[in-house]
Amino acid sequence: MLHPFLKLSSQQRRFLFWTALGSTALAAAVLQYLDAPLKTTAAPLGIVSFELAGTQKQVQAMLVSWDSYARLHAAFSLGFDYLFMLLYTTTIALGLIWQTERVSALGKRLGVGLAWSMGIAGIADATENVLLWKILLERAPDFFPPLARIAAITKFALILLALVYLLASLMIQAIKKGQSLVATPRSGNQ
Repeated sequence: MLHPFLKLSSQQRRFLFWTALGSTALAAAVLQYLDAPLKTTAAPLGIVSFELAGTQKQVQAMLVSWDSYARLHAAFSLGFDYLFMLLYTTTIALGLIWQTERVSALGKRLGVGLAWSMGIAGIADATENVLLWKILLERAPDFFPPLARIAAITKFALILLALVYLLASLMIQAIKKGQSLVATPRSGNQ
């Protein structure tokens, strides 16, 4: 199935990719600022520790380690993450589609499939945020932390797969480009 970004011209995709990448980097900087007070002994990775906690006991230890200022940062971070998820999923999907211009037919199908998976990553991230919001604001049922963890792992796995695809395809292109430069003699060197 064709991805909507394939309907854009290559030039439009490049422009949107660089715009989205810049916006994603800016949003990531905001999230890093918000995350600083969340890093405690109980939550060494800040909000990521909260996302991956998985048990009510771990969640409660983190919540106890956060003062009201940190909890405010956590709440704002969860809300701001909705903008971030739109930005990073768009950036990665655009990068994947842009990269499919340079790969084989099989690589193109894989890249388009991974671009679609960014929608699933966004849904997993949104689900995780709803669960974490409930956990943060009120005593949530014991099954919320493991569900949030499953959603977070799903999100991270899909992002990792997409980034591995991008890195691998860029490396293959660089190798091919290097081989073609070696195979093509330079004029004037003889």
